Amino acid sequence: MAAARWSPALALALLLGCIRAAHAYTSLPAALICTRHQVVTPRRSPSPTACSPAKSDEQSESAQAAPSAAPAPPARYDLKKVRDASGAGFNQFDPVLSLSGFLSRRFGIVGGLALVGILAATEGQEIIRALNDKGPIAGSGEVVTTPSGLQYVDVLIGTSGDSPLPGAVVGLKAKVSIGDQVLFDTGTQKPLAFKYGQRPFASVMCEGVEEGLKGMKPGGKRQLRVPAALAPKGVDLPAGVVLDYEIEVTEVLPGYF
Repeated sequence: MAAARWSPALALALLLGCIRAAHAYTSLPAALICTRHQVVTPRRSPSPTACSPAKSDEQSESAQAAPSAAPAPPARYDLKKVRDASGAGFNQFDPVLSLSGFLSRRFGIVGGLALVGILAATEGQEIIRALNDKGPIAGSGEVVTTPSGLQYVDVLIGTSGDSPLPGAVVGLKAKVSIGDQVLFDTGTQKPLAFKYGQRPFASVMCEGVEEGLKGMKPGGKRQLRVPAALAPKGVDLPAGVVLDYEIEVTEVLPGYF
């Protein structure tokens, strides 16, 4: 009978004990509960949980102050991609350099030796001519008008060398103007070099210049008055207005090409 009387009381006491124990467990600090679980559970990779300690303000500031990764250095400019805009494939300032590069690539050392022989023979002739050269002489100043309408005046007349023929390489200094306005001047730029009969510099070379070069020799200077019919293509000159050219032949190389 005693056991029957104490059974409800014992059950009630046990229930109250369990409630107190649960309340006491839930009231423990979160850090202690987390530590207890860390002992039981296997180690895992760190992840942001309520158990992870918050970063301090100093750590956050240092992370923000850390410099970003340095940008990649820019790629080097490839000089091999540089091409002549005219597409002529010709060195306007050094025709011999263009020819020697072509022969070396195409025929190797044999082509280079052949060019040396050509240069030696040509330069030998130039040396002999230079010994007998007395330099250019003054022109008469007479205005010559050709059937095409071109007018020219010889300022200096070259006395040695060859006159330009089709295919010859001509070195030329030029100044182009309309009245007092200068359009082009090799005095502020590099001289021109081109094959006679071709017009790689369309804004300067034209039918009037080719005609004006006839009969000139190295050292010769001429003043040209080029009418609209002989001017560069695309140049729209008013009626009665001409292009004034001052040209000087510096070189004529008939033996290179």
